Amino acid sequence: MTTLGIIKADDIDVELRPLFGDTHGMFQRLFDSAGSDQLTLRSYDAREYLYPENLDECDGYLITGSRYCAFSETPWIQRLIEFVRMLDQERKKLIGICFGHQCIALALGGSVVNAPQGWGMGVHEYRLLLTGVLSDVSTSTIRLRCSHEDQVARLPSRATRLLTSEFCENAGMIVENHFVSFQAHPEFGVDFTRHLILNREEDLGPNFEPAMASLDSEVDSISVARSLVRFLERT
Repeated sequence: MTTLGIIKADDIDVELRPLFGDTHGMFQRLFDSAGSDQLTLRSYDAREYLYPENLDECDGYLITGSRYCAFSETPWIQRLIEFVRMLDQERKKLIGICFGHQCIALALGGSVVNAPQGWGMGVHEYRLLLTGVLSDVSTSTIRLRCSHEDQVARLPSRATRLLTSEFCENAGMIVENHFVSFQAHPEFGVDFTRHLILNREEDLGPNFEPAMASLDSEVDSISVARSLVRFLERT
């Protein structure tokens, strides 16, 4: 049995949980849909400074998305970035999702900016530049749901670009064989993504209708989830 520690950098608003569940539940459903019955999830809340007492409590960790800016000087975010460095030093497996992707970049010397192209929302298509990590993806492009305004502007020197698109150049990366991260959200369902887009209609402007229309596209979340389980299981 493999244990994955979910480092929560945010959570679904309480009033929305009857509809969409909480962050832990979203990842549980993602990995369940990938047929992973040998993966146990354990949650920690970075905003409350709740971390494992020992890094070996889990076989690997995952940093979630967040409504906050990774480049903020907020103390709990700085503590989270320090946690990333600890995992790197120990070569512990780590998955970064959206905000988590950005935290990894910052922790290892990359940069994150508020993207001039604005919000990226809906289903985006990314070119897959490396095949080893996403071993269950059988095509040269993948589609995933996303919701972000910030982006990784410069990769860390030790990172290799994994996913890219015209909208988001550094949409995914790997660091040696122990870190993998994405700007997109494989855990997001279509209804939750639609809710986010509707709440950002004014911010999206002319991109609102295309974002809504993109939700009709199939996504590769399950293939990505299967690949992530294999990544965690590899020694």
